[in-house]
Amino acid sequence: MLSAFFEVITGRAPDTLRAYLIAVLVEMLAVNAFIEFGNVEIPYAHFFGLATALGGFALGLGMVLAMGCAGAVFYRAGEGKFDYVAVIAAYALSAWLAATWLRAPIRELLGGEGIRMALPRALGLDRWITIAVIVLFALLWFLRDRKRIALLESWGSVRTGIALGIVGALAWITSTLIGQPSGLGTVEGSANIAGLILRGDLTALDWHFFLVVTIPLGSYIASVRRGKSPALPMKSNRIPQAILGGALMGVGATIAGGDNIFHGLAGVPILALSSIVVMIFVFAGVWVGIKLKWLD
Repeated sequence: MLSAFFEVITGRAPDTLRAYLIAVLVEMLAVNAFIEFGNVEIPYAHFFGLATALGGFALGLGMVLAMGCAGAVFYRAGEGKFDYVAVIAAYALSAWLAATWLRAPIRELLGGEGIRMALPRALGLDRWITIAVIVLFALLWFLRDRKRIALLESWGSVRTGIALGIVGALAWITSTLIGQPSGLGTVEGSANIAGLILRGDLTALDWHFFLVVTIPLGSYIASVRRGKSPALPMKSNRIPQAILGGALMGVGATIAGGDNIFHGLAGVPILALSSIVVMIFVFAGVWVGIKLKWLD
């Protein structure tokens, strides 16, 4: 997701952004149909006002320092990149500490008890009418640049987006069926890793835990079959920067009620107000980090 934001900020071809938006549309249609016809209720993340916004901004800054979003750091670690192992360690530890000591007082100070709300309800609109309008505008944007969409020629942004959207929808469905509705996301599972290691808490071995620990495994298998992505030269300040980035990501995601994967690929498709706000401020944090040349 950092790559998608980088494309927008620097004016590059929006290939990653296109894949992300396609994933959101696929998941939006699938999960809302699951809610409608499955007669289930999926909870929206709480919106804690300024606390939610600041958490998203800190998460965005951390993503730039870490050189990867909350999902990318796991699959890059699976490709054998040690600096991302450092990011994950800092991310997991800071998320666990923030959940234990910081989240409640900061939310109480800046956001009160919080509210659960979807964008259509906030605007007084029908949910399916809102979805139809979003899909229409997205299709018009895609068709404007249709010559760049390689649907059948290669594994391009369209196929990537469709596959990711299906994975996101399945995550909502499976997590709901086992009584832990949450969809994709890494911060809770990461905090569980720290809790298991530091306290031997076996309750940490839940759906969220296994979701994150299997990402590097899948990445390793894919890298063996397809070849590893190019590694950036290791700079002398990379490990401290990676640790700081991971720590900011963990604290920001915990205070914001989820990382960019949870809000961007689980909350936005169900039109959760909190997730939309978080992603706006994640983008702002990434923009500031890029303008400060932290990716150089």
